[in-house]
Amino acid sequence: MQEPIESQEPSDPPEPAAEPDTRAEPDTTEPEPDPAAARIAEPEPATEPAAEPEPEPSAEAVGKRPRRWRRIVATAAAVLMFWGAAGIGAAEAYVESVPVPGAVAQPQASVLYYRDGKTILARVGATDHNDVPLSAISPELRQAVLLAEDRDYYEHAGVSVRGVARAMVADVSGKHEGASTITQQYARNAFLTQQVTVDRKMQELALAINLERQYGKDEILDRYLNTIYYGRGAYGIAAAANAYFGITPDRLDFAQGAVLAAVIKDPWAYDPDHDPKGARRRWNWIFATARDAGLIDPAKVTYPAIRPAGSAIGGPLGLVVDQVERELAGHGITSQQLHTQGLKVVTTLDQAAQQSAVSAVRTRLHGQPSGLQAALVALDPRTGGVRAYYGGEHGSGYFDNAAALHPAASTFKSIVLAAALGRGIAYQSRWDGSSPRLFPDRGVPLRNHDNLQCAECTLQHAMVDSLNTPFYAVTAQIGPGRVRDMAVRLGIPEKYDGQKSMVDVKGDPAPGKTRGDISLGRYAVEPGDLATVYATLAGGGVRHERHFVQSVTAAGGSGYTTPDKATTAVDPKIAADVTTVLQSVVKEHGITPGRPAAGKTGTQQFRDTLDNQDAWMAGYTPELASVVWIGKAKPGPLRDAKNKPIEGDTMPSYIWRDFTRSALKGEPVTALPKPAHVGRTDTGDFGKTGHDAKNPDSVTTLHPPASGYEPVVHTEHSGKRLALTFDDGPSEDTPAVLDLLAQYHVKATFCMVGENVTWYPDLVRRIVNDGHRLCNHSMHHDDLGIVPEAKSAADIAEADAAIADAVPGATVTYYRAPYGDFGPSAKAGGKAGHTPLGWVVDPDDWLLPGADVIASRIKQQLTPRAVVLVHDGGGDRKQTVAALRTLIPDLLADGWTFDFPETTIASKPLAGPKPSASSPEPESTPTSPSPSGSVSPSAPEPSGSSPAPSDPANSGSPDPIETP
Repeated sequence: MQEPIESQEPSDPPEPAAEPDTRAEPDTTEPEPDPAAARIAEPEPATEPAAEPEPEPSAEAVGKRPRRWRRIVATAAAVLMFWGAAGIGAAEAYVESVPVPGAVAQPQASVLYYRDGKTILARVGATDHNDVPLSAISPELRQAVLLAEDRDYYEHAGVSVRGVARAMVADVSGKHEGASTITQQYARNAFLTQQVTVDRKMQELALAINLERQYGKDEILDRYLNTIYYGRGAYGIAAAANAYFGITPDRLDFAQGAVLAAVIKDPWAYDPDHDPKGARRRWNWIFATARDAGLIDPAKVTYPAIRPAGSAIGGPLGLVVDQVERELAGHGITSQQLHTQGLKVVTTLDQAAQQSAVSAVRTRLHGQPSGLQAALVALDPRTGGVRAYYGGEHGSGYFDNAAALHPAASTFKSIVLAAALGRGIAYQSRWDGSSPRLFPDRGVPLRNHDNLQCAECTLQHAMVDSLNTPFYAVTAQIGPGRVRDMAVRLGIPEKYDGQKSMVDVKGDPAPGKTRGDISLGRYAVEPGDLATVYATLAGGGVRHERHFVQSVTAAGGSGYTTPDKATTAVDPKIAADVTTVLQSVVKEHGITPGRPAAGKTGTQQFRDTLDNQDAWMAGYTPELASVVWIGKAKPGPLRDAKNKPIEGDTMPSYIWRDFTRSALKGEPVTALPKPAHVGRTDTGDFGKTGHDAKNPDSVTTLHPPASGYEPVVHTEHSGKRLALTFDDGPSEDTPAVLDLLAQYHVKATFCMVGENVTWYPDLVRRIVNDGHRLCNHSMHHDDLGIVPEAKSAADIAEADAAIADAVPGATVTYYRAPYGDFGPSAKAGGKAGHTPLGWVVDPDDWLLPGADVIASRIKQQLTPRAVVLVHDGGGDRKQTVAALRTLIPDLLADGWTFDFPETTIASKPLAGPKPSASSPEPESTPTSPSPSGSVSPSAPEPSGSSPAPSDPANSGSPDPIETP
C-alpha cells in the first residue's frame, strides 16, 4: 500500500461547498489536520529529465526549495542509519551494491484461473498507459499528491528513518505497514518484487538513496506519477485524468487532483464508484490539510463531478475479479501489483459451478420484470472457498448485490435454533405457535404469516411452517444477545462499515441494542456472510474463512497459498440437529436438488403492505452451501411476470435447487448427519403462556352477527376520542378502577357478568351513580355464539334481571358477547334493547404482561374514535389499574377526550324504580330494535338520536367526559 508515513490522516474539515453530485456524504472520523502540512513546499517547474545535479529554483516555483545543505544532511542521516546497524563501511557498501536499474519494467497483465489452475477466468492488466513530462502535469495535482503521500518530499533524501523502522517491525511481525516516501514507493513499484521481507525492504531503502543521488526530485516525482496505478485500468497520471475526468493531466485542478491523490493509497477502496463515503472521507482530509496550510482558498474548492467507472471486465465475472482484488489487497498485494506485475492467481471458483450459477439465475429471471435483481454465493463447506458467485450482470466496478446488505428474514431462524440448542432447548420442545401473540418487549402483536396457528408446536414444525411466534418466544427466553453471538460465531461479521452489526440504528426503538426481532431476520446481512453461516452448519459446526484466492505466484516464482483458517463455531451435535430440522424444510417444500439437502427460505415484508421486498433461499449439501437472494436495487414490492408476489419458496428456491443440482452433477452423493437430539423437550413455553387456557376475549372460531346487528367499535362523537370499556367484572379490583376514573372525571362502560353482579351489587350501584354506562356480558360468561338465538336471549335476560335486582330502573345500553363470539346472540341482545359492542384496541391485559406493556400496547393501537377493551374482573387486575394510572393522564395531556361508544339500538330502563338523578339519562335513539332501524357503526348518526353523554359544548350535558 502506498501510505504517507509521517502522520496519521486528520479528521474531515467542515464540509466545503459541493457540486450537485452527492454520491457520498462527508465522514468525520479521522484525526485532526497535522500542522506539518504547513511545511509543504510545492515542486519547482518541471525540467527535462536528466541525471544532472539539481538546478537552482526558478522564479516560477510555487514553493521554496530546501537548501542544498539540508538535502546533504538528510542523505547523510539516511546512510547513518545503516552505519549504526552494520558499520560505516558495510552500510555504504550495501547501498552501492544495489544500483538503480537502467530500465523500468513494463507493466504485464495478471491472469486469474479457476481452481484447476489451468482454465483462465480473466485477464487483469493496465491497458491504458502514456507517459507525460512533469510540465504536462498540473501543479495542483502535484501538490495534492505530496499532501497525501509524502509531505516532506522536497526535504528528505529519499528515506524516512522512522517510517522504515516502523515498517520493518511490522513486516517481521507478519503485518503490513505501508509507510514509505514517494521515492521508496517508486523504487518498490518500478524495480522490486512484492515479497514482504526485511531484505526487500533494505533493497528498497538502498534504491531510494541511490535514486536521490542519481536523479533530481522533479524527475523522481515525474517517474512516480507516470508509474503509479490509479485504478480503473489506468496506469500513470495521463490515463487516470482521462479515466476519472475525461481531461488531460495539465487541466486538473486541486479538487480533481485530490481525488486522484486519494486513490493512490488504495485504488479500489478510494474509487468514488466503489466506496463513495471512503473516497469522500480521504478527499476531505487532503482538502483540510491544504486549507490549514494556506495552500488553497477553501471557498473556491468543491468536490468535483467524476466519471462513472467503466467495466474493464463485463458480466458476472467482473464482480468476481473485484472481490479477488479486494482480497489480495488484504494480503498486501496492491491493485498496482495485480494490474502490472504479471501475477498468476488461482481462485477457488469452480468453472462448472460458476456456469451453473449464472445459468440458473438467468433462466429464472428471463421474462421477469426488469427491476428484479439477484445474488448467489456458493461455498465449499470443507474449505470456505467460494465455488460460484453472482452479484449482477454489469461487471467490474458496478454495484454488487452479493456484497450488499439485505434483511435476512426467516433464514435467521436457523441461527435462533442453533442458539436454542446451545442452551439445552431441544428441537422437539413444544412451543405456543398461536397467532397473534404479544410479547413484553414488543408494542404490537406478532403474527405468523397467513396468521397460521399451531397451539402446540415443536421447533421443527415451526421451522417447516416458518412460524414467527415460537422463534420469537425462544429468543425472548434465551435473550436476543445470545442469538446475535451465535450469528457472529457462525459467520456474520461483528461490524459492517465500522458499525456494530445486528443492532437497532438511529430511529429504531433501541439504538445500539439487539431486540427480539433478530429472530425475524430484521437486521441486514450480506448474502456472502449468510452463505458462510450455512456453510458452517453444513461443515458440522466448523467455520472456514470465506475466500476467493487459492494461491498467487509472481513472475519470479514467489507468492503465497491461502492457509485454511478453521475454527469450531458450534458443537457438531448442534449442527447435526439444525441440519435435521432444515432437511425437513427442503422435503416439505419440494425443493430437494436430487440429493440429501437442508435449507431455509425467507421473505421480508415491504413496509406495512402485503408485498415483499426481499426473498431468500439458503441451503446446503455436505459438498456445497449456497444462498440466493431476490430483490430490487431500491426496496419495493416483488412481483413476477404474472403479478404474483415473489416469496422465498418460489423463485429463490427454484434457483437454489436448479443450481445445486447442476453444480453437483456427477458428484458422489453424501448423506447428511443423523440427529443428535441435543437438549430437553420440556423447555418450551407451551402450557405456560395462557394461550392454552380459555382466552376471555376470543374463541377458535368466531361467528358473525346477523346483518344489522354488527357490534359498534367507535365512539359516539367524532374527533380525538376513545371509549374505555371494562369486561368480566365487577370484582374486588373494580373499586380501584372507579376511584381512578373519578379522579380524572372520566366516564366509561362496564360490561358485567350477571353472576358477578349478584356477588357485588353495591359496586353495580356505584357504577351507575358515578355516571358510567352498563353493558350486559352474559350471565355466566359462556360462549353464546354457538347456541341458538332463543338460548342466547334467555341468558341475556337472566343477566339483565341480575342487574335490575342490584339497581332497579337502571339502563343497560350495550351487549358484548363473551369471547367476542356474537353469532345469534347479537340479534338477541339487540331485541333486548342493547347495542352490540365490539372493540378496536385490545392490549391483552388478561395475560398480565405488566403495567408498562399494557399502557404501551394501548398507545400503539389507539386511533381516533377507538373502543378500548380492558378488564376489571376475571382475575387479578392490579396491572390494568396501574397501567391506567399513568395512561389516563398521559392521554389527557395529549389532547384525547374520553367518550362512550356509539349506540344503534334504543335502550330502555329495566324493571323497577328509576335510579338516582346522578345516573345518566337513557338516550333517545332509533325506536325500533329491528334490523331496519339499526345503524352500522360506520353510518352517520341517526337524526333522531341525541348524544349521551352530551358533548361538553352541549349545555344540557349532565357531566363532562373529562375536565379541560
